[in-house]
Amino acid sequence: MVSIRRILTVFTAAAAMMMLSTVILAQDTTDKSDAERVERKQRAEKRARREGFRGMKRHHRKGGMIRGLRNLDLTESQQSQIKTLMETHQMTNKPAMDELRTLMAKRRDGTFTDADKARVQDIRASMKASGDQLKATIMGLLTPEQTQKLEQMKAEREERMELRRERMKQRKKEMEERRRQKSEAPPADTN
Repeated sequence: MVSIRRILTVFTAAAAMMMLSTVILAQDTTDKSDAERVERKQRAEKRARREGFRGMKRHHRKGGMIRGLRNLDLTESQQSQIKTLMETHQMTNKPAMDELRTLMAKRRDGTFTDADKARVQDIRASMKASGDQLKATIMGLLTPEQTQKLEQMKAEREERMELRRERMKQRKKEMEERRRQKSEAPPADTN
């Protein structure tokens, strides 16, 4: 007959092996999940760089002034003049945009200096001035009726944005209220 002591020894050894293997497997899984998390973050950063500054390129596609001009029933002459102005503006600003991209890459890499920061501000200021000049030139090409319609569309867009902001504020308040109620709620009885 097998002694009880021997059986207990076997069971104890088996239990110890199972506990040890569980700890080892748990450590291995944690390492994999950390590596996966880092890899996912790197892919997201790469995708954001590819999609544009701060990953917002998709959101701003075909936006700006052009979006509003499409609904103004422009004449062929106006369309060709505006197209020429836009192309010229784009070609004029291309070197500045390239330099800005280079400086932004330096910022991401951690080699950004105070001189680079000042240069970014200068580039952005000159590009804003150039954009304002382009806008003024384009507005000069529009008829008074087209200008009025453009201003009306702008006011409607601002109104929609304000409504959206209000809805977002309301949702945020509701979510905070739910969280507060959830945190104040007594724990459920598990008996």
